[in-house]
Amino acid sequence: MTEKNNKSKIGARNVLVILVLGTLGQLAWSLENSWFNTFTYDCVTTNTTPIALMNALSAITATVTTFIMGTQSDRVGKRKPFIRYGYILWGIFTAGFIISGSIKNVFWASFMVVLLDCVMTFFGSTAYDACYNAWITDISDESNRGTVSVLAQLGTYISGVIGVVAGTIVDKFGYPAFFITIGALVSVLGFVTSSFIKEGKLLKPTQSENGKGFIKGIISSFSKESFQENHDLFLVLFTIVAVMVSFQISYAYETIYANNYVGISKSLNSLLMVPVMPAAIIGAVIAGKACNKGKGAIMLVIAPVIFAIGAFIHAFAHDAVILAIGKVVLYGGMIVLTITATAMFKNLSPADSRGHFEGVRMVFQVLLPMVIGPTVGSLVIETFGLGPLIYILTGVFSLLALIPAFKLLRKQR
Repeated sequence: MTEKNNKSKIGARNVLVILVLGTLGQLAWSLENSWFNTFTYDCVTTNTTPIALMNALSAITATVTTFIMGTQSDRVGKRKPFIRYGYILWGIFTAGFIISGSIKNVFWASFMVVLLDCVMTFFGSTAYDACYNAWITDISDESNRGTVSVLAQLGTYISGVIGVVAGTIVDKFGYPAFFITIGALVSVLGFVTSSFIKEGKLLKPTQSENGKGFIKGIISSFSKESFQENHDLFLVLFTIVAVMVSFQISYAYETIYANNYVGISKSLNSLLMVPVMPAAIIGAVIAGKACNKGKGAIMLVIAPVIFAIGAFIHAFAHDAVILAIGKVVLYGGMIVLTITATAMFKNLSPADSRGHFEGVRMVFQVLLPMVIGPTVGSLVIETFGLGPLIYILTGVFSLLALIPAFKLLRKQR
């Protein structure tokens, strides 16, 4: 193990790959998690049930895919081919999502929305969730995983800058131009950038998941023995799931809320992400340095509080200025949590099954949040109407993350 005060070098080649593939991945996921929902609401049906269903089934697809393809990449001892071809097909099906809008029958249009989203998710999770994330762990160690996590998260900021013009593109040119542009970027740049990938030096083929069959390997990951052996890792995951469930209660309806409740245009709502970027970068750098020094737990305590405050500000926002402040605070807390949890998770992941444990992470970070969160949000909207309650619930639920976070903090001290 490398000493924390003797920081390993990441290398310019790896920095380039991390930034580009991270940006493309975050751009594609942002389009799916926000604009697919908005497209469905605008062009298919104003009933939010298909949106909740799309998010839930997409999350299930992402989790199962990450388990299967992450484990497979462990077994063959390679990440590169999964990343390369995954990005190419990811972009193609992202662009192809627009087909659903040409179907006149609401039922079949809704069905196609869900189907295409799941297909797109399969390739995205293969490339990004399973193999890109495992590759980042392969090429890093405890001395620089905070920095590597910041680099990977920079993709969110860069994609956010690109996303600033998303609303303008949709307003002026329509959804087809937007989806096709993003899809082409993901396919072409993903193919080119993946050629620079070099596999981690310690990555070796494994015969199976710790000698077990695939299904048994998944089940054993959630056994009592696994919880005992990876106690701190699961505390990190419990912190993640509390915040991510709360985030998904409102995130799936974020643009819809701003557009239809607060009363601002899609273009202006996209522009409100501009002040988020510098605040997020500052928070990310602070969190990354804390993780490099082995002090991530304190950041896991601070992050949910910041996030909750941002959610409550959203609930009382009646104009663009207050909404922008809410975004800065909410996303600032989210970024600090993401950077910290990612670095700590990678440090605690078993070295011989990193791809497989990316699937475990997906259960907590994607599956449970995207099944529970949008469903709760949809029920609230259908029952009480589109309003602040979804953000009040977001803030309250996120504070449950403090329970496992404080346990980690006590252990770290």
